[in-house]
Amino acid sequence: MRYATIIALLIISILLVPVSVSVEGNTITAENTAPDQALTVTMDIPLNKDMAVDVLVAGHSWERARINIENNADETLTNVYVKVEVPEYVEISIPTQPVSIEQTDQAITATIGDIEPHGLVTILLDVKPPGSIEFKKDVVFSITATHDTGELVSAHQVRIIPPPSWVTYLTILASLLLFIGIIAAVKRFGILETFTTVDLITIALIAALIAVVFRYFSKLVNLGWFDGLVIAIPTVALMIVALQMVRKPGTATLLFTVVLLISMVIWGSHIMWLGFYLLEGVTVDLLVLLFKMDYADRRLTAVIYGVARSATATLVFYMLFAPVEWKIYYATWYILLQLGIACSGGLIGGLLGYETAVKMSGARL
Repeated sequence: MRYATIIALLIISILLVPVSVSVEGNTITAENTAPDQALTVTMDIPLNKDMAVDVLVAGHSWERARINIENNADETLTNVYVKVEVPEYVEISIPTQPVSIEQTDQAITATIGDIEPHGLVTILLDVKPPGSIEFKKDVVFSITATHDTGELVSAHQVRIIPPPSWVTYLTILASLLLFIGIIAAVKRFGILETFTTVDLITIALIAALIAVVFRYFSKLVNLGWFDGLVIAIPTVALMIVALQMVRKPGTATLLFTVVLLISMVIWGSHIMWLGFYLLEGVTVDLLVLLFKMDYADRRLTAVIYGVARSATATLVFYMLFAPVEWKIYYATWYILLQLGIACSGGLIGGLLGYETAVKMSGARL
């Protein structure tokens, strides 16, 4: 019963992390004008499947779109032409491709020619949303495909949303307030005075390993979707080592604050990332208090701290900082996938960190 209560509190603490809800656009798929219509026309935008489907952020860079023209019939379709009417204020550019395309203002016309039975022809477009809009807006790409024996008219709806500038300012403000609050608490309760010179040197060395060595290693090793493991495992392992070796309230928060400061000097970081790093440490330090000053002295608490840190970092990054700083809204399934990978890394890192810290403590004694 006691562990059930602890786990429930852990879940609540993770859910309290401030997030920005990702948005999904609405798709109006191409529908045949008649039951025996031979053509099917669909549109994919953006082509990066990690990102939210049919969503463009105003002020963002060019995104590639693809129009798919498929022959569903058992006979060859001849003299196929496709006309795409692009919404107003949306810029378009035509990349080099085998299909002959002509552009006139906000319309493009592609000469496809013949499409073999059950064949597929694609048209590529580079699309850039307007620099700024006041409110989110749904726009429609009108697509007309004609051939010798018929015509298909379809539409594809895309949502353009304003860049979250106000969220950026609020995030920076929240980060600064959190930092000021922590400084005030440290001064009020004299927490920093409890750290010895050895403790501070230990935290500085571990922070340098996280910020420099392992971050550089993560840039060299590209595991695609599993990059989170490369970051989570060593970060969590070193965090657990720091907790067991220093054993002071606020150890995790101080550790990740130093990581931020080193990262700002070595790699360059925006001030808004202050809150990102602080939340990782604050989450772990709150759990240390919840477990009655258990500094990862058990495998269970080491794993819980590792998973909590990884879950907090992943949710805050993909649902708040990525949309705010990079103006990228990731797909929900991708966020959940990365959350699972990060939590797995937190679990592994927690176990490795516990075993390493126990051996280091034994050697120190």
